[in-house]
Amino acid sequence: MNKFIYTFVVFFIFVTSGANAHIQHYAKLNEIKFDIFRNDQKVGYHYIIFKRNNDILTVENEIKFDIKKLGINFYQYFSKGTEVYNKDGVLTEFTSETSDNKNMKYCNIKKQDNHTYLIDGTGFKGEFEKNFLISSYWNHEILKQTTQISGISCKIKDQKVSFLRKEIIEVNKVKTATQVFDIQGTDLNTQVWFREKDFTIVRQVLHQKGTWRYEVQSIN
Repeated sequence: MNKFIYTFVVFFIFVTSGANAHIQHYAKLNEIKFDIFRNDQKVGYHYIIFKRNNDILTVENEIKFDIKKLGINFYQYFSKGTEVYNKDGVLTEFTSETSDNKNMKYCNIKKQDNHTYLIDGTGFKGEFEKNFLISSYWNHEILKQTTQISGISCKIKDQKVSFLRKEIIEVNKVKTATQVFDIQGTDLNTQVWFREKDFTIVRQVLHQKGTWRYEVQSIN
């Protein structure tokens, strides 16, 4: 079920170093709350909370959904993860624990002094040197990457990002200009909508055993 879960106006022609977040861009952002829909039926939520302590940015993710059949829960999912970035926007640490219908998964990532990352997760264990980002689509820098690491299991995935279109959509009943990007890879088929005025994520659609849609409930 981790396949279901858990970018700038145009692509910049450069390669970022390490696992970076554009911290200044999110200086006034405190939280993003999503409702999660599966096949157009609301099943749960995804909350992203931004905390700052001096020059350190901590981003907390919480995802919960329940799938019911005939009024009975037959699939339950709960995940919590924490990203930590230094003053330069470099990921220094990531931890997560997930109950995927009582199947426990985890992901721990720690930056080493030699610019590599030590990874210990359900899907990968070892050192990793290639540029990447955690599969947290709040961070538009993910559009510049060719590799993402699952925030659920630490599984490493190659990705190909394409600009699809500009689109006006309703966000909390307000017509909003967005840019839409397509991200494809192994076990990866998702589209992401970013608000043009500040490049904040406002919608995500994933395709795997149904259509999963994340719609912004609030941005503060």
